[in-house]
Amino acid sequence: MRKAVPADIPELVRVINRAYEAEAFCIAGDRTHAEEVASFMEAGVFLVLPDGADRLRGSVFLRREGEIRWYLGLLSVDPDFQGQGLGRVLVEGAEAFCRREGGKFLDLTVVSARQELFTFYGRLGFSPNDVLPFRAPEKLKVPCHLVKFTKALLPALEL
Repeated sequence: MRKAVPADIPELVRVINRAYEAEAFCIAGDRTHAEEVASFMEAGVFLVLPDGADRLRGSVFLRREGEIRWYLGLLSVDPDFQGQGLGRVLVEGAEAFCRREGGKFLDLTVVSARQELFTFYGRLGFSPNDVLPFRAPEKLKVPCHLVKFTKALLPALEL
């Protein structure tokens, strides 16, 4: 795993959009584009799992949300590599990165229609704690909202 660089933007767009095809039943259009990925890269960091010289197997975005809190977003595994535990690898790598940067809590949001992700993130130690409006309601095909999940990155006595 490594930090993404600007040259990774086209491949990040490809992997993210392929991974988020799973949401086509509830959200219209591509998940992202090059300009958006570039702006995310300025606001935070993407961690990537390379596959050879030019392809990525997966990626995850991280952004500091204060002194001790981080946000995890755009967790993406290329469908050609799904089912191999790479999502878990990316989340664990993200957690380690945030801890090294002084993070104590990691937040993420899940589209309410993706109930299978509630179980996935629950197994990784995340708990739901809030409900938020969907940021681009014009893209929704069915009524949805976001569910916020949080995980403590340190034992309770160290928080």
